[in-house]
Amino acid sequence: MNASRTAEPFAADPTAPTGALERRVLLLSIVATLVLGAFGVVWGIASGSQMILLDGVYGIVGIFTSWLLLRASIMADKGATGRYPFGREALTPLMIGVQAIVLLATLLYATVEAVYTVRAGGSEVTAGPAIVYSVLVTASCLGVWRRMRRLAGRSDVLQAEGTGWRIAALRGVGMLAGFTVLFFVAHSRWSYAGPYIDPVMVIIVCGALSGGPITMVKGTILELTEGAPPDEIAQAVRRAVASVSATYELGEPDVRATKVGRKVYVDVSGIASPHVTIAQEHEVRRDLEAQLEAMPYEIWLNFELLPRQESDNPS
Repeated sequence: MNASRTAEPFAADPTAPTGALERRVLLLSIVATLVLGAFGVVWGIASGSQMILLDGVYGIVGIFTSWLLLRASIMADKGATGRYPFGREALTPLMIGVQAIVLLATLLYATVEAVYTVRAGGSEVTAGPAIVYSVLVTASCLGVWRRMRRLAGRSDVLQAEGTGWRIAALRGVGMLAGFTVLFFVAHSRWSYAGPYIDPVMVIIVCGALSGGPITMVKGTILELTEGAPPDEIAQAVRRAVASVSATYELGEPDVRATKVGRKVYVDVSGIASPHVTIAQEHEVRRDLEAQLEAMPYEIWLNFELLPRQESDNPS
């Protein structure tokens, strides 16, 4: 076996957030969500706008889901225990899925209420204050989202939280556009259509926002059912295994991988010369571990070398 070392095919991400950083950022997100959510609920009730009220309620619901992600991060950081020998990383995708389902339920309820309002003849909303609210909230959400994006790195928890703020910013842009249309319609000969703009806007926004939570649910199901990891991870694993396989002449090893939270499970079975010793097998394993650990995840590697049978040799 050729024991020469090869360069690592990928580099570690030094900015990958730790559990402590995740919790600090989530706490800041919860505080910001509480302020903006309460602001939206009060303004929505005062103005009679279903859209603004939806925005505030959606934010308040976000506090609950952010708290779930915070608890998941804390529990996952406790590591393996007697009762959970593989740790509790699965809580992260589970809580992300719960977050997505709660958000979808909120959107569904808002859609039903908006449809009922349209059938009842619409609702009177003053455009001026609604536009002011939209500008303030959109600017705030964009600021928080940009900061979340810088800090998220490879953290599934912070990426999910950042997705929520991105959705909130898009919701603000949609409100601004809708209330601007309402302002011009209210001062035109089509003013009779004005009462329908707010509930119709709710229906449109709910439909537009549903894609994000649906994607989150799909990701949760994929992780909890031990599906294939994202392409970026799968390609990194394949590169590392291919490098080690070429170095130690292992042929084409059987490789399986899956991702759960910050943990990546990798199972590799290769074929080696029947004269390979346990010490040599350990050397191959250490080489592969070194390359995989450059990934910004916790790697659980199961590595096995099987002796090459006579029938495996070319004639």
